[in-house]
Amino acid sequence: MNIINLLKPILSAFKERDIPACVIGEIALNYYNVPRVVHDLEICVPETSLSEAVSIACSTGKLKRVEITDYDLFTEYKRGFPTFEASNIGLRLLLFPDSYFGLFPLQQNIISNDERLSTTCSDQILDLVPRSEIQYLPVPRLPVFFIGLCSRFFESNDCMARIAVEQLVDGMDLNDDWIESNLGGATLKVRELAAQLVAEKTSRYDENMGPKAMKDLSSIPESGF
Repeated sequence: MNIINLLKPILSAFKERDIPACVIGEIALNYYNVPRVVHDLEICVPETSLSEAVSIACSTGKLKRVEITDYDLFTEYKRGFPTFEASNIGLRLLLFPDSYFGLFPLQQNIISNDERLSTTCSDQILDLVPRSEIQYLPVPRLPVFFIGLCSRFFESNDCMARIAVEQLVDGMDLNDDWIESNLGGATLKVRELAAQLVAEKTSRYDENMGPKAMKDLSSIPESGF
């Protein structure tokens, strides 16, 4: 499945109206080397532009707004946010405000177009997006994405955010140096959780991730290394 072909029309429509947007959720996790199956397409826009973004999504003619009533432990965080279905794919698309995942102001926290031209990317995202089209995938910078997920966990006891943080530590092989370089402005709770997950990482170590693979990961744009 080429995710970018599904995202391009809506992202282009937002760009035409000067609405910054980036992918979050499972796609962003795959970008940072977390092996997640993509169930939904999750897009983040500025909170002040959310209503306009919903109108744009409805006007594309390719998306139908739907109301979801069934939620579980893993999907509860999606409750109440605009949800759409496309008739030609088996995925839903959701819109979230940047404040929900701590990405405000969004424009400053997205990897720039020039940075996305880098040829370095994780194997996980290449299963979803061809290397030549990574540049069209707006993704949040790893440090702020990480902090935002930690904050979601502490503020709302969002178990999926906690799982995602742990997977980012493992997938990107984050270490104490990374914490010191990137989380200095985060709360003590966030830094302590990050340090705990790094300390426990050896018990979850992936033997298939050799030195070269780890070096390549540290070259991913805006990963904080």
